[in-house]
Amino acid sequence: MNILGLIVEYNPFHNGHLYHLTKSKEITGATHTIAIMSGNFLQRGEPALFDKYTRAEMAVKNGVDLVVELPTMFACQSAELFAQGAITTLNSLNCINSICFGSEEGDVEILYSISKILVNEPDEFKEIFKNYLDEGMLYPTARSLALFDYINNYNSLNISKEKLLSILNSSNNILGLEYIKCLLKLKSNIKPFTISRVSASYNSEEIKNDICSATAIRKSLKENNNLLLLKNVVPYNTYETLNSKLDNNFSPMFDDKYFEILRSIILRDSNILNTYFDVNEGIENKIYQNVFTSSCLNDLHISVKSKRYTLTKIKRTFNNILLGITKNDMSSVKNISQMPYVRILAFNDNGREIIKTIKNSSDINIINKFSKTSFSMDDTVFKTLINYDIKASNMYNLIYYKNNKELLKGPMDYYKSPTYIRTTK
Repeated sequence: MNILGLIVEYNPFHNGHLYHLTKSKEITGATHTIAIMSGNFLQRGEPALFDKYTRAEMAVKNGVDLVVELPTMFACQSAELFAQGAITTLNSLNCINSICFGSEEGDVEILYSISKILVNEPDEFKEIFKNYLDEGMLYPTARSLALFDYINNYNSLNISKEKLLSILNSSNNILGLEYIKCLLKLKSNIKPFTISRVSASYNSEEIKNDICSATAIRKSLKENNNLLLLKNVVPYNTYETLNSKLDNNFSPMFDDKYFEILRSIILRDSNILNTYFDVNEGIENKIYQNVFTSSCLNDLHISVKSKRYTLTKIKRTFNNILLGITKNDMSSVKNISQMPYVRILAFNDNGREIIKTIKNSSDINIINKFSKTSFSMDDTVFKTLINYDIKASNMYNLIYYKNNKELLKGPMDYYKSPTYIRTTK
């Protein structure tokens, strides 16, 4: 069995994802695939369009064998923490042969060489990095500039300055560097591969052909709420599943639907805002001052945004406040080298084979239903991670089930079971 690991959000699963899945299996020779997927809240600090079970079902219907949830505390954070959570999860299974991620660069050897600098931290690099931090730069900016200077002055990577600058400032390359860095730190046997992104960039908002970005799909759904416009850019299984959700009165989710809830939390917790993760340097005062005069979430984002805080950074910060993710709790989990559990969302017959392999190769807790998790609640890391998963689902479902209140039985993680998609013979 040759198991390929994928790190995904599938928000929603589109033709670009199908290309990535097909190409990844081809270049790795994989016989089975497992996707580590963000749950109901995503890395950009936003709620997912549709719930995690629906997105996992779409993935399996389109060819992924097993989908498991990336714990919320990692799913909603910076590239470094997002990658750490995903790679640690895959590595903890003790049976994954490879990962394959999309990147703007497309050459895994170049990304590997840069990642080694981040892991080994040569003295010259550390000095340059420290100087940039001392100038008051944010950590990601300082690190990127330090890498650029170090590679140009001390390293023999045979690439132009223009290409290097592009690599260090492209979102999927940055994630790829973090994936490889984490693999190196864990001394993992998982082999990294990458393929070049095709047709549309990560943040492109235009739908021009049959492959576009998820950003463009979300924008179209928000502005038009018309699936017909997406028929050519998503596989039929995705289109069919999305149609079913809309027919059943489940609307796509967007962060502005949480504005009033977030506003209430900010006002209630004004004296403890700085205890939430990523609320630093007095930004809590700016948040509190502007929450009174902002008429929508976008107003609040713009009012807090600055040169030091990008819009994505601000959105993640507000998401941490919404979900109540504290600095203390993040500190207790962010450096773990072994994930205490894996939560199954959807699988097919090949997925069942992967689950059996995981049981034989690892002692990780495999969760099908949350009602059976109490046996590990004495583990602080397990308890912290699982509680935020439940809290995130509860917060998400408060709005998601607004038109279907009779279906909301309580904390839905206790009621929902993984989706089994039987393989068609």
